[in-house]
Amino acid sequence: MKITDKAKRKELTQMRQKQILDVAARVFSKKGFARTQVDEIADLAGLGKGTVYRYFKDKKNLFLSIVDRGLESLKDLALEAMAKEKEPLDKIKKVIEAYLKFFEKHSDLIRIFIHEQSEFQKRIQKRYYQHYYEHVNKVEDVFREAQTLGLIKKKINHRLAIAILTDMLNSFIYTWQLTGQKYSLSESFSLITEIYFTGILEQRGK
Repeated sequence: MKITDKAKRKELTQMRQKQILDVAARVFSKKGFARTQVDEIADLAGLGKGTVYRYFKDKKNLFLSIVDRGLESLKDLALEAMAKEKEPLDKIKKVIEAYLKFFEKHSDLIRIFIHEQSEFQKRIQKRYYQHYYEHVNKVEDVFREAQTLGLIKKKINHRLAIAILTDMLNSFIYTWQLTGQKYSLSESFSLITEIYFTGILEQRGK
C-alpha cells in the first residue's frame, strides 16, 4: 500500500469517527444511554448501522468514546491556554476561561455526565481524574511559582487550592446546565476569577 493511500484511509477513518461521535453526542445528551438506539445515530449520520459498528464495537464503546474525546479536548485546551501566558496568575485565569468556554460550547457533554451518573459514574470519574492528574502537576507548578513570587500566600496548600477551584467550576457549570443556561458561562469569567482570587469581602483597615 502506498503511503498516500494509507494517509487517505487514516484521514477517512478520523473523519468518519468524528462524524459518528458528533451525532451520537447530540442523541445521547438528549435521550440518555438507555433510550438511544444505534440505528438512530446511523440514520442521522447518513451511514449504515454496520459502518457505525465498524468504528465502535457497541453502544457502550461509542458512549465512552464520547466521554474520552471530550475530556481529552478539555485537557489539551487547558494546557494550551497556560502555554500562551508568561505570568503565573494569567496562566491560571486562562485555564479558568478555557474551562468555561469549553463547556459552554459542549453543553451536550454536561448533559451526558448528568444523565449517566448512576450507570457510568465510576467509569466517567476514572477517566475524568485520569485526565485531571495528567496535567495537575503543571498547574501545581504554576501555583508554586505564584507563591514564590509572593502573589499567593505561601501557607496555602496549592493542591487543595486547585481542588477547590475545580469543584467550584464544576458545580457552577452543572448548575448552569440544570437551570436552563440562563446566563453565559464565559461572561461569568470575570466574577469567578475575582471571587476566587480576592473574595467577596471589602478589605478594610489592612
